[in-house]
Amino acid sequence: MNCWKVKKLQAQNFRNLDKMIFDFSPGINCIFGQNGNGKTNLLEAIYLITNKKSFRKNTSYSQMINIEGGNSEIILQSVFENNQELISYSLRMTDQIEERYLNNQFEKSKTPSASVFINPFDSYNFHTSSTFRRQWIDSHLSLINKEYKQVLGRFQKAMRFRNSVLGLGGKSASIQLQAIDEQVSEYSAFITQARLDFIKDLNQFITPTFKAIFSEDHQLELELDSIFSLWDAKKIYDFYRHQEITDLKAQMTKIGIHRDDTIFSFDGLNAFEFCSLGQQKMAFLSLIFAYIELFRYKFTSYPIVLIDDVSGELDGQRWKNLIQYLETKQFQVMITTANENFRKELERISNSRKFLIENGLLINPG
Repeated sequence: MNCWKVKKLQAQNFRNLDKMIFDFSPGINCIFGQNGNGKTNLLEAIYLITNKKSFRKNTSYSQMINIEGGNSEIILQSVFENNQELISYSLRMTDQIEERYLNNQFEKSKTPSASVFINPFDSYNFHTSSTFRRQWIDSHLSLINKEYKQVLGRFQKAMRFRNSVLGLGGKSASIQLQAIDEQVSEYSAFITQARLDFIKDLNQFITPTFKAIFSEDHQLELELDSIFSLWDAKKIYDFYRHQEITDLKAQMTKIGIHRDDTIFSFDGLNAFEFCSLGQQKMAFLSLIFAYIELFRYKFTSYPIVLIDDVSGELDGQRWKNLIQYLETKQFQVMITTANENFRKELERISNSRKFLIENGLLINPG
């Protein structure tokens, strides 16, 4: 994956954003404005055009279209740059279709770049919800491993069918389960090993990243909590055969990779149980930037980094540490804030571009 940096973006009928053209820096871009004025919408537009989906959960076209725009379609037009080479990339959406064009040619699957979104609330969700942790692993691993994304989709479809068979019961259920469990077991073995490899790779970067950002020495590590760790497909299949009666009574699959969890340790202790909120936030930010470093290691280029107002998550000194870290990196950053103190720190960044958004309007051109 050759990740390009977004140079220009224009949004039409997308949420509350005006049609003005945003002209971005290849380095740090600071986006200011009060809450509710469109800063996050701008990040969402970039994420949507690079990752082919929104970072907002369960977002539909009807939620993204600006009904006051007088048009029944969303158009996102962009220019990407890589070593002074330029390409155009656009997205057209209606309630019926989604079309993408690369250099004015229809493009079905490829995007010119990828982006990583950092949400100020995700730290809490990551440390408190096993479902969120599992989804975080799946979505970020899928971004760098297309085969994983495909197999995960097939597993989810197979698991839905398995649960429907368990719900119906009857004499034919056991025969159908034997057949579907062969597929589920193959998918489970692949997914579990991919998750283990992904976590192993991440662990090489988390501790050094934490030290690089926060100038503190702590040992951070992820661990997959799965009954299927190091099991092959046959062993998983035998497990499901023994589990059949229990699952039929419950009318659902009680145990499987769809319920696996990840433990995040901080100096050998569970981060959720033993760390302060500040340490949890620092650990989560380090995890995300470790992932960004892993992304670069695999693809020799960085994704675009979208940071949505983390000022409420860090104290003043840690703000400064984060900004200093960003200044040393080579990835393109879009960072928003409504916090005046954090804004003052961002305005000190040399060679950055500043934008002010009010009611979806770009007040200054950067």
